[in-house]
Amino acid sequence: MSPSTEGVKSVPRAGRGVIRPAVVFATVLAVLTPVGRAQQTTPPPSRPAAAGQAASSPQLTFRLETNYVEVDATVTDARGNLVRDLTRDDFEVLEDRKPQVIDAFSVVNIPVERADVPLYRTSAVPPDVVTNSKPFQGRIYAIVLDANHVQPARSVYVKRTARQFIEKYMAANDLAAVVHIGRDDISQNFTSNKTLLLASVDKFMGTELRSAVLNKYDSVAMTAGTNFGAADQDAEERGAKAQATIQALRRTVDSVAGLRGRRKTLVYFSEGLDLNLDDTTGSNGPAPDLYNDNSLIEARIAQQTVINEQAMLEAASRANVAIYSVDPRGLATSDSPTGGTLPPGALENELRRARDTLRTFSEQTGGIATVNTSDFDDGFSRIVEDNSSYYVLGYHTEPKHDGKFHDITVRLKRPGLQVRARKGYYALKRDPGAAAPPDVLRDLLASPLQIDGLGLRATSTILRGASARALVQFTVEVAGGGLVFRETSGSFADKVELSFIALDASGKVQVNAKKTLDFSFHAAARQMIVDNGIRFLTEFDLAPGRYQVRLAGRDVGGGPSGSLFWDLEVPNFADGPLQMSTLAITSSNVNATPTINEAVTLKGVLPGPTSAGRTFAVGEQLAVYTEVYDNDAARPHTVDVATMVHADDGTQVFSSSVERSSKDAAGRGGYPMLTRIPLDRVAPGRYVLTVEARSRLGGEPVKREVEFQVR
Repeated sequence: MSPSTEGVKSVPRAGRGVIRPAVVFATVLAVLTPVGRAQQTTPPPSRPAAAGQAASSPQLTFRLETNYVEVDATVTDARGNLVRDLTRDDFEVLEDRKPQVIDAFSVVNIPVERADVPLYRTSAVPPDVVTNSKPFQGRIYAIVLDANHVQPARSVYVKRTARQFIEKYMAANDLAAVVHIGRDDISQNFTSNKTLLLASVDKFMGTELRSAVLNKYDSVAMTAGTNFGAADQDAEERGAKAQATIQALRRTVDSVAGLRGRRKTLVYFSEGLDLNLDDTTGSNGPAPDLYNDNSLIEARIAQQTVINEQAMLEAASRANVAIYSVDPRGLATSDSPTGGTLPPGALENELRRARDTLRTFSEQTGGIATVNTSDFDDGFSRIVEDNSSYYVLGYHTEPKHDGKFHDITVRLKRPGLQVRARKGYYALKRDPGAAAPPDVLRDLLASPLQIDGLGLRATSTILRGASARALVQFTVEVAGGGLVFRETSGSFADKVELSFIALDASGKVQVNAKKTLDFSFHAAARQMIVDNGIRFLTEFDLAPGRYQVRLAGRDVGGGPSGSLFWDLEVPNFADGPLQMSTLAITSSNVNATPTINEAVTLKGVLPGPTSAGRTFAVGEQLAVYTEVYDNDAARPHTVDVATMVHADDGTQVFSSSVERSSKDAAGRGGYPMLTRIPLDRVAPGRYVLTVEARSRLGGEPVKREVEFQVR
């Protein structure tokens, strides 16, 4: 077969604890979801548009329900061009040859958005505020790096190709996660931050075992003239690595199974399973490479691997998850050692079998396999195209728990068009039991992605704490527009429940807390809350490291619910001669939002509570607080701290600088800095706030940047 990118057809807690996931989003799903219960936060769209009409950009929802089937369909014309103007009435869906009523129909046309970079800069300013106010409108990728099946010396190929996909083919409106098979602590949860994704990719290191064929070749050479034959001394470990890879793929599939309204894609970087799955009987296969003294052991391993592989592929078909396999070796060949007893073609057969597993994963899930080619652009372009324009068709059917494959046929009434969709799904083999009473906050925290609904935004202020730990303050703002108020004798009241967890890189739950915001007010204040929402501040301490914070909220009065996820990097403030906290920002209009403040550290330091808003009015005044930590304070010197604001075109509209003497270091070993920035002479537009500190002892400066708008 000539080198190519091969397109293939689709077929058929409380408290603290330690969790060991393949990736954190799989952990949360496993920990928060009791076995056998159905999850639901927002149901799949039920006839979102009138018959014959298309609903663009379906809402992303999270739901596990065995009798709801969703299928993605890509339609092309005779020239292979995508067709984007079809309606519900143009489709027919059959399950096991029986027509189904299309309950949900949406057209997905996802644009490729580029990062919005200020004109005077070459890179965007990483946001310091996260929000779910804008519904997610992008592609979803789980980038899976299989260390178990990549040779250590070829790790660089995986890094290079995965970086190529992220840097060149991932748009600003996409979300991706990096899953490391073989290591739990370096995976990266779903984010649009390419810096975080690339940092995770760069930590990859393959651990694949030496070739089984070469092991057997060595054993034959060493036992020449005896009655012993070939044996792979790594057979048991090789089988264990294959099982671990399949289980990790299964966990990743299960993690995104409940997402509705978007195509879910696993981009799987691997050299393929290094097992002979053609021989599950111990006969050494129809064309043995070498006589094998371990044939029965290897057959048992192959049997179990095939069973687990099929279960994983069945789960992927149920979840409507496509696996796009990528062999990072490109045009790889296998050169046999000269001389000895190694049969001709033995290593070539081993390479073929490994690549066949990659093809199988893609063929049976509706993806494509990019193997035996050094042109990854073609394969990556296909992944983006497949995930950018398609139709989402959903229907309800009677629950089936027979474990059988059920055919799905998608037909078009309009002639001359071709449709590509998955060919069916495997039903669960048993009834999962009755659903437990819903726990909305638990289900929101268990979702692999944040869900809009109840509007939330948050920011984190990270300061030096006691010992080596940091003090982390959360500022959470809840939008007031969707709240449901109860009126009693002219007063209005409502309750909002918040629940949040913080997990470190290894999956350990470091923070697990709940808070009920119970408030009442007179009618005159009702509009103020509708316009500005409510604010909640809390704080806790964390050790240096990488965390994911998950926040869920619901309006107890019957209003919406929603969630918010963000990555948190807690620095080691004792590392290096100079460090800086993050920026805490408030404004003269901050008190327009009713606030419940349980964070005591900055009370009295700032003129008001920190704000998660980054849009201010002309005439407001900002107050910016930061702490500069001078770890060389024992040596007499000064530190220069500059605060600047630049407009989108690079024009400096504000500047302030101070000198701080090392003898003035106080508090947590640093220099507290409060700067007031008037906006009365600042024109509407986009601005970048920069605080930079430089020691006169030399060394690199430290700085923090925040982007904001003036209107």
